[in-house]
Amino acid sequence: MKILHVASFDGNIGDNASHIGFHSLLSRVMDEGTYSIEQLEIRKFYNNYTLPDKHRFDDDFATLANSYDLLFIGGGGFLDFDIKGSPTGTTIGISPSILDKIKVPVVISSIGCNPRNEIPEGNINKFKDFLDSYLGHSNRYLAVRNDGSREVIREVIGEHYYNAIPEVLDHGFFYDNDGSFYRPTEKDYILINTTSDQVQMKNRLLGEVDQDSYVDEMGKVISHIIDNTPYDIVFAPHIYSDYKAIDILLKNVNDFHLRTRIVVAPYVQGDYGCNQIFSAYKNSALVLGMRFHANVCTIAMNTPGIGLGALDRVSGLYRSLGMDGQFVTVDQPFSNELITGMGKYIKTPGINTTKLAEMKADMIDYYHKILNA
Repeated sequence: MKILHVASFDGNIGDNASHIGFHSLLSRVMDEGTYSIEQLEIRKFYNNYTLPDKHRFDDDFATLANSYDLLFIGGGGFLDFDIKGSPTGTTIGISPSILDKIKVPVVISSIGCNPRNEIPEGNINKFKDFLDSYLGHSNRYLAVRNDGSREVIREVIGEHYYNAIPEVLDHGFFYDNDGSFYRPTEKDYILINTTSDQVQMKNRLLGEVDQDSYVDEMGKVISHIIDNTPYDIVFAPHIYSDYKAIDILLKNVNDFHLRTRIVVAPYVQGDYGCNQIFSAYKNSALVLGMRFHANVCTIAMNTPGIGLGALDRVSGLYRSLGMDGQFVTVDQPFSNELITGMGKYIKTPGINTTKLAEMKADMIDYYHKILNA
């Protein structure tokens, strides 16, 4: 089987971990040597992509898809229906007329549907039209990831679509490090993943996050770690702009502590960088993670962690696994709650392993069904 895989391969190391997990999942449901995968970068379809190799969801794309045995789109947050000017309201801007020209089976899976910006007028109807066209064919499959997306569909798009679209795990739950070993400091450490972009995004459930308040609350947590624990602090960027977020948090840290207690991991990309940085996650005593895959991979590797919920999808992730008490939301004062949680979970994973194992088994069964139909 020749598979055309459309997703973000050059986005950040969380995306890479997701795709490594996808390959691991495929190896469990398809015999080795019976399939091949060609990757197509979805960022080349973005409206703001201006390089000469730009792609479009047009007749040429339909022709390309039909030259394969299967079109697979995901994982990623590509069904957030807040994209201005998209014929579907989403990043997957395949109009119903183009969709009708794609004759091979199509799978859109491990996908997020959790808008983070104002929804342009008309987008909900565009999205419904896309879903009606897509779900009306027996050789098309759509499943959202376990980040609260299915609840968004029920509450915003409608019960009918909620019933028609199942939830699966994010592919990152099948991520396993390739054996890379990276330990940023010789002492035990707490790893923090913080962002600047996600703090500024909008949410459906969480309130507005005030960046100054977030920095103040995280400053209290950093001071607690330095003053009251033996642990070093390692910051792990996933994209280049994460350095800005790290810099903001460190401006009020004593210079001597910066030199003796703080480490910043390198900015590295691709599968190699993914395995290096997530090795640092795996070797930590505790992860405080803001990005979605910072949390997914922490759980997947059975590493202790607490989610920093700047976006609804982080809280949705933990709730889907029955781990409601293992994240804080940063739209309100959270330092005391986080410090208490650190004392509880340091070096002690609070993962609901039974529920996770059941969800992984269900996903393997689902993929075996749709990929061997």
